[in-house]
Amino acid sequence: MTTPLPLILEVSPVARGPFTVTRATTPSRAVVYATGGGEVTSFDGKPMRWSQQALSPYRTRYDVDTGDHRRRAELRSTPLPSRGDVHFFVATVDVAFRVHDPCEIVRRNVTDAMPIVYGAIVDRFVPITRSFGIEQSAQAEDALRQHFGSGWVLPEGITIFALSPRLLPDEAASRYLREKVEASRTVELNRVRHDVHVQQAMHQGQLEQMQQHHRIQAARTELTELGDRPLDPAELIRLHLARNPQDTMAAMQLLAAHEQAMLQRQDLHNQQTTELFRFLVEKDLILAADVEPMLAHTMRRLGATDVRPLGLPAAPAGWTQPPVLDPAGHVPADGRDKPPAVILEQDPKSRVWTPAAGVQPVYVMVDESADVAPWIGDLSNGLHTLHDALVQAADVSPAIRLAVLGFADEVASRLRMDVVTAGSQSPWLTPRGPANYANAFETLLDSIGHDIETLKAQQPNVRRPIVFFLSGSAPRDGESWTSPYRRLVDRASHRYAPNVVACGIGAAPPALIATIATEPAFGFVMVPDSDVHAAIAQYWRALAVSVIDSGRALIDGSGELTISPPVGFRIASELV
Repeated sequence: MTTPLPLILEVSPVARGPFTVTRATTPSRAVVYATGGGEVTSFDGKPMRWSQQALSPYRTRYDVDTGDHRRRAELRSTPLPSRGDVHFFVATVDVAFRVHDPCEIVRRNVTDAMPIVYGAIVDRFVPITRSFGIEQSAQAEDALRQHFGSGWVLPEGITIFALSPRLLPDEAASRYLREKVEASRTVELNRVRHDVHVQQAMHQGQLEQMQQHHRIQAARTELTELGDRPLDPAELIRLHLARNPQDTMAAMQLLAAHEQAMLQRQDLHNQQTTELFRFLVEKDLILAADVEPMLAHTMRRLGATDVRPLGLPAAPAGWTQPPVLDPAGHVPADGRDKPPAVILEQDPKSRVWTPAAGVQPVYVMVDESADVAPWIGDLSNGLHTLHDALVQAADVSPAIRLAVLGFADEVASRLRMDVVTAGSQSPWLTPRGPANYANAFETLLDSIGHDIETLKAQQPNVRRPIVFFLSGSAPRDGESWTSPYRRLVDRASHRYAPNVVACGIGAAPPALIATIATEPAFGFVMVPDSDVHAAIAQYWRALAVSVIDSGRALIDGSGELTISPPVGFRIASELV
């Protein structure tokens, strides 16, 4: 439930005695009078004089609150529907309003302003959010701001003069979006895997075709080399052994069987020759003079039983297995085994962030003083732009640690230092009080030391912080800010002294911006007489690019920080 906000602060009768003293009021109150018949009037919100009271027909006095009121609420009990009324937005609304017609407040007896204000907001928001899908929360926010324009005047006598909505999907819609994103990633991953498998199959098929072609060509070459040369069994066995060095035992068995068959054949031939010679001698078919030469010839034939077998040449001493082929398919000349060659290929350098690359702390300090109130919506939109850019740059965002601070009379932490992810809360800004620069630099001095020590406990490689300082006003605290600023950027005394990139818009003096920037090239101001809204938009675009580039430089191993002025800005030192 929202805390009630009564607008009728006091109801009292109009005194008419001669000694009655008219009760005074305050600047944030308006006095309304009512007659006994219910007629209501106001004398410019001022109480009547004694003489007026004595003669007037008014019987009742009402004190109405006309001051400015600011409230923030989450519209959870009445969530805003998205397109199709299936999913809903939860709206966080910063609203500012005041009473412009105290008579209407009394006439309508408005005892609590909040139901009227929030009811008007919901009534106007619902038709707009129904035009957007649940994933279009940013576009819906822009449409709500455009519809608000310069303010709303309600018939109940209340004016809403400032409105800053922030839309997020409710729990069911967030679950739906996460599942949708996960399904999309699964489809994309399966598609990539399919492409890889298809490519691998194509490569494997090409390799097999090349190997088959090589085998066919080798066989043709071998047949051509053999030509008409006669091959005895021993040479055929040698050829088989060269092709199949692991088949030595079977080759030796074949060779032994061949030699045994040759010996048996030779024995049979010798036996037949001896029997023929004996027959010729017994039958006196040869002369004595012919016996000696024929006997010698016959003995030589009989001595042929030690025919040298046709076997493999003797192996070298110590050789017990066939030689191993080298990677090209050739037998080494020395017959010794040689290990296959090993070729190592080094993968190209990865550009994905790893903890070893370190992290880059980034502080965004934004002016929230009353001087920038006309542009507070643009500044908040710019923070959303930076947040969304880091969410989209998922390959870089793990290298960035982002903190957002808003400064005016006090400093407000809008985003504690952390990694920006899709689930991170996008920061917002609210205009308030005068600009106190001393508080801003004191807070940075305290925050940086604590944050960096915390980061170094988690990650030893932490880069020097970068502070992006955006101002639209002159300091209201005189020169008191210079002392904490010097302590902040003095690297001799402050171990974690940051690089400060300063930017000025609106009433920010160029000399001030040039002084705050730690390098001349790090300070710039908008071109005089240019449109502030457009300049702020250009600033946030350039800031998002600079932050993401610093993360990529960190991943690439480069420590150089390069800053360029946004479109529509000039170096501040050139205008001093």
